Amino acid sequence: MTVALASRVTIAGAAGGVGQALAMFVKTNTRVSDLGLYDLEDTKGLAADLSHIDTYSAVHTFAGKDQLRKSLMCSKILVIAAGAVRTDIKASRHSLFEKNVGVVSEIVMEAAEVCPDAMFVIITNPVNSFVPLTAEILKSKNVYDPKRLFGMSFLDSVRASVFVGDALMRNPQKTKIPVIGGHSRSTIVPVLSGIEPPLDMEEELKKEIYNRIVKGGEAVLEAKKGKGTCQLAVAYAAKMLCDALLAGLENAPASGTALVPSELTKSPYFSSSFELNAKGIKKLLKLPELDADEKLYLEQCMRTLDKEIQKGVEQAKKIIDAEAKKPKKESGKEDCN
Repeated sequence: MTVALASRVTIAGAAGGVGQALAMFVKTNTRVSDLGLYDLEDTKGLAADLSHIDTYSAVHTFAGKDQLRKSLMCSKILVIAAGAVRTDIKASRHSLFEKNVGVVSEIVMEAAEVCPDAMFVIITNPVNSFVPLTAEILKSKNVYDPKRLFGMSFLDSVRASVFVGDALMRNPQKTKIPVIGGHSRSTIVPVLSGIEPPLDMEEELKKEIYNRIVKGGEAVLEAKKGKGTCQLAVAYAAKMLCDALLAGLENAPASGTALVPSELTKSPYFSSSFELNAKGIKKLLKLPELDADEKLYLEQCMRTLDKEIQKGVEQAKKIIDAEAKKPKKESGKEDCN
């Protein structure tokens, strides 16, 4: 079995519902040499469980803020899944942002010092705000690389394949639908006119599927009766992105979909598909053709996406200003070769 000797994946928020499921998925990838589990809670039990999976990767546990820095050492891929999740369908994304901004910014601040060359995968919501916040913090540390920043929006593409497959009685894994824009209800733009293999759908069916996709998270939240939101499917989508990144690190053919720094539209961040290599994003793929309805959805998306991006940028500036007043830490980066 061939193993990449320096493919360390660290999951921040490993004790949560998404983190635990993702940890299991990552442990099964034979390209992973080390799996780091970080959370405020103890992760030793999770590590003991994962260690029974018969793959090469070693599992390392870290708990508490005092071990955050150590957990990030030598990470090639850093997945941030820490923080609160929606439990109330009426809760605003602003309230979720307020709950999670401290957690995400603290992890990114440390990572900028310890593993600045890592691929950053942001799962914690609201993704549309935390991706630009991460970028601004990395810029302030002079370690920003737009090829290495990814916001988890691939879940919307997975949902699109499932819901179209349900409606048309197709295998969802052989049914591909481009989903562009962002990762919130009013920024998700499923391009149902671009379904592969091609197939014309009645307008009523298209609207039904569109609504299922953009309201996918709310449907799970209602089904769980306030006990959590979509976790297993998020972990699966994150696994697909991590698999692609790990393949890219070895310069194997790989592609993905995520909210990334982009020049495809007027927005500085946009969710679309791309090709990968060892440096991250090799090439952004051309956006699909849109029909009249999809163009209207995109216009709506851009208005909302701009506001959500700006929220992240503005909060990052406050965090950076506050950080500048603190005593400087010694660099924690190690030689990982």
